[in-house]
Amino acid sequence: MSDHVRFGLLGPLEAWSRDVRLDLGPPKRRVLLTRLLIEGGHTVSADRLCDDLWEGSPPSGAVSSIHSHISRLRAVLEPERSRRGQGTLLVSGPTGYTLNAPSDTRDSTRFEEAVNRARELLARGRLSEARREVESGLSLWRGVALADAANYAFAAREISRLDEIRMAGGELNAAILLEQGEHDKAALMAEELTTRSPLREAAWALLMRALYLAGRPAEALRRYETIRTLLAEELGTVPSPELSSVHLAILRQDLPALAPVGSPASPASPGEPAALAARPSGATRLLVGRTQELARYDELLDDAAEGNTRWVVLSGEAGIGKTRLAEEFASRAADATFRVVWVRCGSDVPSEEGDDRFHPLAQLLSALDPQIRMEGEPDAIARKLAERLARQPTICLIEDLHRADHGFRRLLGMYATLMRDVPLVVVCTTQDTDDVGLRELLALLVRQSRATFLPLNPLTVEDVHELMMRHSIPFAPGLPDGELSRREAEALHRRGEGNPFLITEILELPGDKRTGSGAQLPESVIRVLRARLDLLDERVLRMLESMATIGGELDPGLLVQVRAITREELLSLIDAAVIARVLNWEENPSGGQGRYLMPDLAREMVLHDLTPARRQMLHAATARALGELRHRHPAQIARHLMAAGPLVPSEELVEAAMRAGNRCAEDDQHAEAAHWFDHASALADDPGVRAEAEHAAREARRRLDQTRQA
Repeated sequence: MSDHVRFGLLGPLEAWSRDVRLDLGPPKRRVLLTRLLIEGGHTVSADRLCDDLWEGSPPSGAVSSIHSHISRLRAVLEPERSRRGQGTLLVSGPTGYTLNAPSDTRDSTRFEEAVNRARELLARGRLSEARREVESGLSLWRGVALADAANYAFAAREISRLDEIRMAGGELNAAILLEQGEHDKAALMAEELTTRSPLREAAWALLMRALYLAGRPAEALRRYETIRTLLAEELGTVPSPELSSVHLAILRQDLPALAPVGSPASPASPGEPAALAARPSGATRLLVGRTQELARYDELLDDAAEGNTRWVVLSGEAGIGKTRLAEEFASRAADATFRVVWVRCGSDVPSEEGDDRFHPLAQLLSALDPQIRMEGEPDAIARKLAERLARQPTICLIEDLHRADHGFRRLLGMYATLMRDVPLVVVCTTQDTDDVGLRELLALLVRQSRATFLPLNPLTVEDVHELMMRHSIPFAPGLPDGELSRREAEALHRRGEGNPFLITEILELPGDKRTGSGAQLPESVIRVLRARLDLLDERVLRMLESMATIGGELDPGLLVQVRAITREELLSLIDAAVIARVLNWEENPSGGQGRYLMPDLAREMVLHDLTPARRQMLHAATARALGELRHRHPAQIARHLMAAGPLVPSEELVEAAMRAGNRCAEDDQHAEAAHWFDHASALADDPGVRAEAEHAAREARRRLDQTRQA
């Protein structure tokens, strides 16, 4: 019988023997089987299983519990096995347990192979066969992949991989429909993909092409404005060159450029980051650090299921994870048999006369009942909505409320007052803003609907640590996991400012490129930061260049000297940089004076854009300014002179290094003193000066040895 067992992972876990569905038992046993299945025939130790199933904190009886679950799984999967006989499907050995299920018995493998075959068939021009293959593969999905283990860290990477292939399969299907001339069907499919992953640019490009080829160019242009604004608001970035080229082709009515061109890009191989335009929102779509928000939401969802209307407002900066959390809300609501409706606010392109299809309220009404129109009084529309909503509990997710126009906000306030006793959850996402109209609406929601506000804060170091673990990416082998991971998490948290989007993008880099001296900037992060910097005045950028060269901390006296500006002018530049989130105020935990500090990524970005010559000029100017200020350490001046390169004569460098060494020696900083004397010795052309520097270096090291011995 075991030869015929088939496993379903693309939804709640299933196991079938011929046409009989097997009873896999309680949730923990199903999670155990899922853990073995995704290992693909490799052995998993009992200790590893305990850690994974109890999230690093197994109880004292965990091993016995594992043995018990294994025994019962064997009885279900291989009932013909004799009581003491060795099974062939689920086997145990000295190093652990192995599930010997051939890859083709898993629906996840069959789905992946179907997408690959479809891509090959499309490349050979066999459209009908390619369409049958990809649609057959997509039909295997029954819900969330690995649904039983969706909240376990060990499953996150495989869920992310399967979700990516599913999105790529959907894009492939839409591309095939375009090739076959079924433009309206392709547009519907691409629309579904953009709803599932709102920041996925490849899906938006497909949608725009499909709409244009279906004879709907105005809609295609509106969709571009939608994703352009989404990227700006959510990530602070601009559309990719690929998406911009589709937009330009539509504006030029360049039909050859918009005609079907074959399959979209393949998804990344396991272990490799996908291309930016082909990656789902949030890269790996992991969710960490939102336990309290989810617990509160679950309470509201239960209340709505009892027939009450509940409002939730998610707020926070771009990239903080509002959309990802809203997606989790929608997923939980769907599991509770709620109807899910997504509504997006804001478009810079006005609708045509009489065309209100893109009005947020029209989107909501159309999703609930196409027969309900916007015409009529709000109370009449509210009654119709209430009748429709009473038939099935519903969650309505309104994205980017801060971008909604005054008319929609006014209507939303009216409906919040009129509709209170229907099984409805309304989740609004918004960025923090000074918009007075938005504040008035939020205040109304509190008064009329007892709205729950969930402001999203940056991730903590512990959250970042969990995110690292869920990525299942090795960091620096050979060091203790706990100590190593904690250090890595602290460095990553500091570099990414606790922002989930930034941190997730950095995690896609190789281990030695994420933090430290070899850290790199991911292309996606460069786009986000450059979009922020492009909004700044030239004078603010020059201030940031000087700050980045100095080290990232604001030194008012030095900046006034370097930039030749007044302190009042400096304050206005600081204010602009803080508003653009490229300069932060940091309180002193000891109660002393705080400081302005550039975030690591912003400083790296500014330095990244400086040419070598420009950077050397800034170092030289900083050194000159330091020399004119009182009580500045000679070592600080020497460091900038050394970084100024050929702009500073060697004699001046030698003098600066000697002054720095002498001051460090006076301060009993003997290692630092030896360092500067070595510099002076290496740069000196005069034999006497060189001998003096060498003698001073030897003396500094002798005194350092004495200090160490003492």
